Amino acid sequence: MNFLSYVILGGLSYGAGWLIRTKVLDETTPDEPYSLKHPAILGYMGGFFIIMLIISWLIGRYLLGHITIDLPFIIVNSLVATFVFSFGVNPEKSRYDLPK
Repeated sequence: MNFLSYVILGGLSYGAGWLIRTKVLDETTPDEPYSLKHPAILGYMGGFFIIMLIISWLIGRYLLGHITIDLPFIIVNSLVATFVFSFGVNPEKSRYDLPK
């Protein structure tokens, strides 16, 4: 994949996180404030990672022509996309607190 493909994939990942934050999370009032440690956000991030595993396999198989399963490409691509997704889904405006 070239640089432009990764920029587009990152933009789509961020957009998916932003869409979930604005259309799902902002319309409900939780018992505890949303942060990256909140179970709902962790669930969305886990689901997005699984979806990205499948999408990364499809990209590798059909767009890049990898005959066998390219695990390093699939895992790294999915982790990076999930990291970018976390910026979009993060409701904290002033800082980015990573879970400890």
